[in-house]
Amino acid sequence: MRGEPRPDRRSLRGLLFRLVAALAIVLLLLIGVAAGGTILTASDYSNAGEQALSRQGAANQLLIDMLNADTGSRGYVLTGRGDYLEPYATAVHRYPGDLARLRALVRGNATLAANVERANNSAQLWFADNIQLIQLRRAGRVQAAIALINQGVAQQWLGAFRSESATLANDVGLTKEQSFNSAKDGRNLTLIAVIVAALIAFAVVALTARRLWRRVGGPIGLLVLGVGRVARGRLLEAVPESDGAVRELGELVDGFNTMQRQVFQQRDAVAAAARREAMQRTERRLWETVQQGLLPTQLPGYLGFRLVARYRPAERALLVGGDFYDAEVLADGRLAMIVGDMAGHGAGAAAQAAGLRFGWRTMTAVDPDPARVFSALNAQMARPELRLEGLFATVIYALVDQDGNGIFASAGHPPPLMLGRDDCTTLVPVGSGPLLGAMDFAEWPITAFSLAPGETLVLYTDGLLEAGSTDDLFGTDRAQDVLCQERAAAVEARVERLIEAARRHDAGLFRDDVVVMALERSAVPPRLAVSHRVGTGSA
Repeated sequence: MRGEPRPDRRSLRGLLFRLVAALAIVLLLLIGVAAGGTILTASDYSNAGEQALSRQGAANQLLIDMLNADTGSRGYVLTGRGDYLEPYATAVHRYPGDLARLRALVRGNATLAANVERANNSAQLWFADNIQLIQLRRAGRVQAAIALINQGVAQQWLGAFRSESATLANDVGLTKEQSFNSAKDGRNLTLIAVIVAALIAFAVVALTARRLWRRVGGPIGLLVLGVGRVARGRLLEAVPESDGAVRELGELVDGFNTMQRQVFQQRDAVAAAARREAMQRTERRLWETVQQGLLPTQLPGYLGFRLVARYRPAERALLVGGDFYDAEVLADGRLAMIVGDMAGHGAGAAAQAAGLRFGWRTMTAVDPDPARVFSALNAQMARPELRLEGLFATVIYALVDQDGNGIFASAGHPPPLMLGRDDCTTLVPVGSGPLLGAMDFAEWPITAFSLAPGETLVLYTDGLLEAGSTDDLFGTDRAQDVLCQERAAAVEARVERLIEAARRHDAGLFRDDVVVMALERSAVPPRLAVSHRVGTGSA
């Protein structure tokens, strides 16, 4: 189960306790073995005179070394076979160590030491003669080597060595009792030293384990508690710092607390991102729902004219915008067009934009006069609660008849563009009224214009001109240049390319909604109109 310790894992405290216990057992065993060994050694010395035997054994080993060396050297000199040198080389190699061991055993006894040195002098003289023999044999002077052997000088030195070894053996027996007493005293001193050293080692191990737990085990326990809190979702409780913790564990605790804070921040960031995504999905669904209220399903046909419109929403957040457009052929035969921009985004702006569009349709059906239409729409927007929310609208409203004569009124909206045969200009209004909803009562001046055959009237929202950075907006001049360059294209293509040029200028991402509506008057009178006039004349 999560949160419960696993039975196959041991705690640090338990591990340290077992370590101390194991070390204590080992030390006790060492004490027992040392004490037993000392007692047994003293007993051996007491019963058999081990010290004397050791000295005699060392002396005998030197004698064995000499005899092996003599056998090897003689065999090599007489036969020339290299394998005879092996015992000689072994003896020569062992001799210094065996001599040192014997010297150590007789150190402190002048008589025995003198016997050892006399025997060693004889051995060194013998080694010198045998080196000469081996060199003669290696040089191929076999007869000279045999002659040197027959002289017997080396054998004299070997005999002297044997004699001194026998004398040494006799003197060893005389010092047996002294060796026994010395071994007994050494046994007692050794036993005391081993016990004291073991106790000191045990105390050091216990103190080290205690300090290790305080500097390692305690901080690890706090860290384990912190991990458990994080597992339960408690991310705001930091692991407390431990003054006695080792550097690595202190850094680990600091890193864990930092990670905990980052996890908390990232969790909030992920939750906020999820909320934003959910809001955007809601906005997109809302846009799909209210789009029918903002945009007409299709634009009406108007004899002798070509009417197109395009809408591009802001792409930075895919939120529902407040730009709208509409067109309608009135009962008196004129074409009514409207383009509007509601301040802000979201459901509130979209709802008010849809309300303006439907209110405009109602008013144009009753009385299309721009002054009355704007007064009614302004009354619809001039409510205190909408002003508190900052909901205002810019609107341009135009009327065009079959002969291309038209009028428009603007409520704080950018003026329309006129694309002629030779240039593209701005239709400067005689005056512009305030935004809808900004004032309770106002006037919106009416500007007259004429649309000649082949000319195009372009209405748009400010999202087109404000594409780009603050210090480099797309602007009216660029819009006019694009329309002039695309004069030969169909009106649909001109509108699309105008919007695309503004989007590229805005780094490929519109920051505000864009609406462009274009009304092109045909350069050639429509056939239907000609047929109608001819038929009337005939009648």
